[in-house]
Amino acid sequence: KKKDINEIEVAEEISKLYREYGSLNKVASFVKLSPEMVRQIKSLNTLENGVKQLYISDVLKGYDIGYRISKLQEKDQIILAKYVTDKNLISEDVRAIAKYKIDNPRTPIEKVISKVIQSKDKKIYVVYLGIGKDTFEKLSGGIKNKDIEKTIRAIFNSVVPYKFITHFELNGRVLILKVLKEGLGKIRNKAKELKVPLRKLGEALTKEYLERNTQ
Repeated sequence: KKKDINEIEVAEEISKLYREYGSLNKVASFVKLSPEMVRQIKSLNTLENGVKQLYISDVLKGYDIGYRISKLQEKDQIILAKYVTDKNLISEDVRAIAKYKIDNPRTPIEKVISKVIQSKDKKIYVVYLGIGKDTFEKLSGGIKNKDIEKTIRAIFNSVVPYKFITHFELNGRVLILKVLKEGLGKIRNKAKELKVPLRKLGEALTKEYLERNTQ
């Protein structure tokens, strides 16, 4: 008969097999799981007792979550585990928090959690800006493709600083920008300043650049 068992019980059984076989690969072969999955399951044995109790009571679930939490010091483990259960964080959130904490050991875990969650909650806006064929050809001239992209990036960085851009891509003559709210505001303000519709800002900025640099 099938029996409901929690992750801690599975981790204990995996540890017994590890002591018997002495190798993650051998255990993985025996239980027909990947060595990485076996490593994650086994790591739950190193969790702080309070965190283990959350698993035993089925409040906390997920091998990947437990594996990430196990990388932290005991005092930080229980704080993060309780936050996970209170806020229903997913494994990607826990992974980001654990990595940030490991990279910044002096930062309190509460502050790390706050920073990661605030970053997650930021909205990203996608802006498509086309450049006219004639204008694009004048800009490109004999410039290599990579240099064209660098030039256009520099043009837009004069309007939107790097910190507000999460993605920059030039697809043919179309510029694809992913920006934070602050970046979108700066783009809109620049369009107003140049008295052009937002969709024509790419063309307007490129023309402005050519005028300054071809005199």
